[in-house]
Amino acid sequence: MQRQTIKWEEEIKPLFPEESLEILVETTRGTVRDVNLDNAATTIPFSAVNHTVFEFLKTYGSVHRGSGQRSVVSTQSYEQARDRIQQFTGASLDSYVVFTKNTTEAINHAAQLWSRIPGKVLVSDIEHSSNLLPWLAGNEVVQYRTNPNGTLNVEDVEEMFRTNDDIKLLAITGSSNVTGYKPPIHDLAEIAHKSGAKILVDACQLIQHQKVDILPTDDPRHLDFVAFSGHKMYAPFGGGVLVGPKEFFDRAVPYQIGGGNLTYISRDLQLKRFPTVQAHDPGTPNAVGAISIAKAIEVLESIGYDRIHKYESGLVRTAIRGLKQIDGVEVYVSESELGSVIPFDIAGMDSRLTAEILRDDYGIGVRAGSFCTYEFMRKIKELVLK
Repeated sequence: MQRQTIKWEEEIKPLFPEESLEILVETTRGTVRDVNLDNAATTIPFSAVNHTVFEFLKTYGSVHRGSGQRSVVSTQSYEQARDRIQQFTGASLDSYVVFTKNTTEAINHAAQLWSRIPGKVLVSDIEHSSNLLPWLAGNEVVQYRTNPNGTLNVEDVEEMFRTNDDIKLLAITGSSNVTGYKPPIHDLAEIAHKSGAKILVDACQLIQHQKVDILPTDDPRHLDFVAFSGHKMYAPFGGGVLVGPKEFFDRAVPYQIGGGNLTYISRDLQLKRFPTVQAHDPGTPNAVGAISIAKAIEVLESIGYDRIHKYESGLVRTAIRGLKQIDGVEVYVSESELGSVIPFDIAGMDSRLTAEILRDDYGIGVRAGSFCTYEFMRKIKELVLK
């Protein structure tokens, strides 16, 4: 752990506001430094993100609304953030970057547009509720059953497409929020495309750990839609993203309408929409959320995803080996399938009680409960409750 400690002190710690890392909490054992191990849920901002936001707010004005200097500068910053995200994800110029408030809204946006298209949506049983419930609201859903440990077999997914010839979309997580398992999204994209379907990747648990490359649209392994949140990638300012094909969005009735996504309303109430991404960007946007994501991307790329992976892998490997040495602890992920999350239980104890003890006695923050993945939790816990 000495090498990891050096990396933390010299390379990682300076990336964040000192006051965010030195929070003291009162426990039954006295005053200790807060230890947050719940970063899969949300993250603190990079210092550079805070600085960029504060600088932007000095000249903050209405985006796409006015002709004053503040409006011009704010609009430029907002659209530059959109361009930066497009480049970062590898999306082609024939794609739109649609801003949302988070991944949940991004997937709801996509689900609403897809509900007007015939066919079924294929989802796995390891999906977060945010990549399940939106599809159930207006689409016919087929669920793919993964292996007992939550991994999938590509051949089984191919069989799902063979036995369901009307699947229009595959919606899949990029990384499980329970185990960190990363499905082979590009292989799955190729399978979907061979069947005439599209793919949407919920990348909110992936994009902060691994580079997401949408790939050119003429590549059979390209990703059609990608959704993610800023607050999980060190930009917690209420921003989310949905990237998808321009052609798809241009043919779709906007998810929401109002000021900003129409160029004109005639006397007889005929609407003329923008022929651009603005048609899907109504109202005054969350420009702060957009520029914070763009800046977080810059920081992540400056660190390098290879270095991030090596550092995180070292921490996770050390943690899982330590947990396995504790009597009564059951870990639900193997070292061969390690991601960035370690699900575990202590025999005879409710997980919520474990979390409370870690908080109250040691100042350690963890997550307890179902993690919004009810079917997957039933599977790995071997529960038969409905």
